[in-house]
Amino acid sequence: MAKEKLSFKNKLVFIFLGLGTLCLAGVPVLFFVDFPNKASTILILLITGEVLFLLTIALTGKGYLEKIKESMGELLLFRKKKK
Repeated sequence: MAKEKLSFKNKLVFIFLGLGTLCLAGVPVLFFVDFPNKASTILILLITGEVLFLLTIALTGKGYLEKIKESMGELLLFRKKKK
């Protein structure tokens, strides 16, 4: 079975997803480290992680975005009424 090579777009999606995950996972660690400007550093990491996550969603396409909306709608009980 031949391995498929990932396109540049898919590689970029995985890179953004990995960096965003690292940013968001690093926030709880920074609460226990003592350094100046802690609040601004944590805020910048949170914003960067969210922006990278949104870029990842935008790059994956409309189909994946619709799946996320459906699952979040079911999770938050915002179900559309079927006609």
